[in-house]
Amino acid sequence: MSNFKIKSMKTASVFTGRCKMYRILLALALLLILQNLKIVGAVWRYGFIVEDERLVSINKVVILSHSNEQGGPVIAGWSVPPGCTVQGDPTKVPLLTCASEGYHRVAPLFKEEGYQEEERYIYVSKSYFTFAWYAVIPFNGFLEGGRKILRMWLIDPEQAEFSEIVKGSNYPSQHSYYLSINFHNLGQFPIVTLPDSTQKIYGHFTGYGYWEAIIEWNQPYVTVDISGQLISFQHRFVLDSLHSFYWEPYETFAFTSMPVPIKLAQGLMPVLNQDPCTPHRAVFLTQLAMTLTIDSFKDPRMVYVVPHGYISVPPWGFLEVSDAILLDDGIIFLMYDMLLWRSHRDKVLQIRPEIFFTGVRGMVQRTTCLADHPSQEGVDYGKVLVWTDDTVYIGGSRFTSPHSDGKYFKRLARSRMGGSFRTVAFGSDPNKIAILIMDSYYMVYLYMFNLKTLEFTPKHLLSKIAPDQILRGHIRMRFYESSKESFLMWNETMMWYSFRDDSISGTLSLPGFRDLSTAAGRSWIHEVVIDQNWNLLVKMSNNVVFFCKYGVTKLVRLARWILPSSPASLYSNANKLSFVVSHQDRPVKAYYYPLHLETLSAMFGGDYSCAYVTFKHNMKKYYYLDKGQENAFWAQLVYFEWKGVTIQVLRSNKALLDFDLSRDFELVHQVFTMNMTIKATQKKDFTSEPNYDLEMSLSQGIVRVEVMPNLIGNKCELPRNRVSYFSVGCPPNRHLRVTKPWGVKCEKKTFHNFTIPGSVLRTPQADDVVVIYDWEKYGCVFRMHYKAAFRPDFDLYDGDTFVRTVHSNFVVWEINGRTDFSYNTTMYQAGCLRDAQTWDSILKTTRYPVEQAWGPGIYKSCFVLDDATLGDMNRPYEIMNRSFSNSLTFSKEDSAHYIFTARIVDPNYSFCDLRATFAVQTFGISKPKYEYLILYVTLSFTFICLSILGYAYFKYVQIFRDLQEKKKHS
Repeated sequence: MSNFKIKSMKTASVFTGRCKMYRILLALALLLILQNLKIVGAVWRYGFIVEDERLVSINKVVILSHSNEQGGPVIAGWSVPPGCTVQGDPTKVPLLTCASEGYHRVAPLFKEEGYQEEERYIYVSKSYFTFAWYAVIPFNGFLEGGRKILRMWLIDPEQAEFSEIVKGSNYPSQHSYYLSINFHNLGQFPIVTLPDSTQKIYGHFTGYGYWEAIIEWNQPYVTVDISGQLISFQHRFVLDSLHSFYWEPYETFAFTSMPVPIKLAQGLMPVLNQDPCTPHRAVFLTQLAMTLTIDSFKDPRMVYVVPHGYISVPPWGFLEVSDAILLDDGIIFLMYDMLLWRSHRDKVLQIRPEIFFTGVRGMVQRTTCLADHPSQEGVDYGKVLVWTDDTVYIGGSRFTSPHSDGKYFKRLARSRMGGSFRTVAFGSDPNKIAILIMDSYYMVYLYMFNLKTLEFTPKHLLSKIAPDQILRGHIRMRFYESSKESFLMWNETMMWYSFRDDSISGTLSLPGFRDLSTAAGRSWIHEVVIDQNWNLLVKMSNNVVFFCKYGVTKLVRLARWILPSSPASLYSNANKLSFVVSHQDRPVKAYYYPLHLETLSAMFGGDYSCAYVTFKHNMKKYYYLDKGQENAFWAQLVYFEWKGVTIQVLRSNKALLDFDLSRDFELVHQVFTMNMTIKATQKKDFTSEPNYDLEMSLSQGIVRVEVMPNLIGNKCELPRNRVSYFSVGCPPNRHLRVTKPWGVKCEKKTFHNFTIPGSVLRTPQADDVVVIYDWEKYGCVFRMHYKAAFRPDFDLYDGDTFVRTVHSNFVVWEINGRTDFSYNTTMYQAGCLRDAQTWDSILKTTRYPVEQAWGPGIYKSCFVLDDATLGDMNRPYEIMNRSFSNSLTFSKEDSAHYIFTARIVDPNYSFCDLRATFAVQTFGISKPKYEYLILYVTLSFTFICLSILGYAYFKYVQIFRDLQEKKKHS
């Protein structure tokens, strides 16, 4: 440990020297920016009463605001077109309203001459959706069992009270009260949809001016979609919206020693890392402080730590880190070239053996949520990647759930041919990661590493780029969620793209500029964000932002939203709204960023268009397909004639699924409507496969499907759910349930055990067997008359959801080895063309036990003629089916208890090993009334006779001996 401390001290001195150099470079860069741009001293932006740009319509208020740096220009007023008015003090919070639909040029006016800021063209729509849903979980709304009361009412944003605007009200205001009652009288009611669910929860009106609904949710956060009916009041409608709620408590730990704040190391740009599955949780690092939020930056808190062990506090009273990643149970820090851990529980910053290694070059986390992603055997998707010069490690979402060797990180790959790792990233395929390697000759190579097969595959993007262009500063990558590998790679000045497995690649740029640094006034690329609406945002170090849609290769420069000197990052919350998080002032503040309006303003007057009018589909995020199962969905594209646009279906792992596409068209006034029906089916026939298990393994996997137009522009809108995952294999929780026959009793807990005669077992024995019946495991018992034939029927379920009835072939066996049952149909009666398989023939040719002997892998149909011999066709036919009359018959000797297991043996029915257990108790066999009495009397008489004979014998012997004695004495 002492050697480690010396090494860390040396690393710290080197790091301090680098920090000084970064400070000088940063100051020079900012000076160049100020010299080249005269308008950087101030910035203006706008907002709304409710954070939803869809509510911007005619005569609705737009709130204008202006910020400037110290010594910046003083605003004198606002330049607006005719039909728009600005009310209020222009230097404070003026309100803009426009009486006409369209783009309206807005710009600030200054008292000083020579100052000019960027103008914006704010689009005002003629929307009739002007009311909004308000939702709250009241203080008394937390019920037992994870249930919550969701209270909802309607608001008019311009008439709502302040407590409703800031989402702090538990009851409607007077105006909202009467508005909600009026809508209720017209038939309005809310429909609540939980995340990743199709279940609809309908709100009921309480009579107090609000609706209520009960939601069942056990997580400390939830985002619900609230929609209503298309009902108008005064010709105005209600806008559907997302609402997020958090009841996760902030850290309230009492520090046992003086806490120390965390700050970002000097010379580094702000870092914002958010959890992809819980976007309301994030950490934000600047040179001023590190903050943690669990409520989308509504109330961010500073992060403090208690140093432990060899971690000492510098004289300036705070610790500097270069990166931080938020896990479920704590935070991992990158300090110098080593990793440190801080738990949410005790806040102690320490070196832990689970993550103890030095030489760390960087770390990244997943940017897409895989919480509901179908799992694959042997694949650890992970959440965090850490790399050194020659090794890549992967870690999960919880530090307290380490791998089997006690380490949090698992080693994935080592460098080839002595090259060093420059950067890594999670791929479009959750099974893959991307690794950028530089060899000793400064040649750079990009490989995809498969987490399942542990194989490297080269990518060819870098063969089209000069090495000296790549090696300009730190290199980073970001992959799109896509059916094919699609990603972005950038350094400080340039950005490259590769779509659909390198089929489309090039440089992402702003028209008229050779690189992004020049386009942003000699700044450099700070961060790249892909939001949930498939917008690509490239933020520069001077807070200039570029924009384009997914698949578009030309960027658009957006008007500045934040001061160039302000440390800021882009952020997207759980409601899919964009924000700019800034730490210019204390505390950290998140500014709502109306991205759609900003992009429309930036593209106004330019040559920007969209080849289609609307595109939508009904695809879900995840599908599970079993053998022979079909899933159908649709896509619709509306476009003008002669645009050459169509719908394309892109997918990975094409061999796993068959896709059937059908199109129909409708033309009205030169507007085409294309409707596409897409059917995905697993059609592979496993009947004649010689190696069934191998084919089963090769036929399972995940297919990523992407449905999108072939022509996309920056003005186009894409569905949020653009990529769907089809898991081909056994769906989770799929199982069989036996169907209760009509008129048959199913009794519970009527006996504790039962006896099986040893003579009826598959391997006969002299002793009988006593079986303890497990009621919890086997359930109720069907009581059947011993002469009745019984055919068990089954239904297929996913969890508690009914899927379908089972009409496939299955076999049964008695789990205790009983053989005193048979079948009421022979092979001849079943119509077999050859010998049918039986339990005797199966067990003679296999070494497996009964439970594994007869399954889909060895099933042979007797209705297919082959070279098999034709034996005794009067033997019982032992394969059963719902659509066939073959049934079980039971012992005629005695009433009996049977515990059967049924197993599906059809090789084309399911990837699951489907089994079900059921029990049968027969009755009706009556014994003669004095049957046992006669036996007892016979035995008793025999015993008495033998006793008399024995007594007579011993008496005779005694008399004979007495006579002998008398004869001797005489």
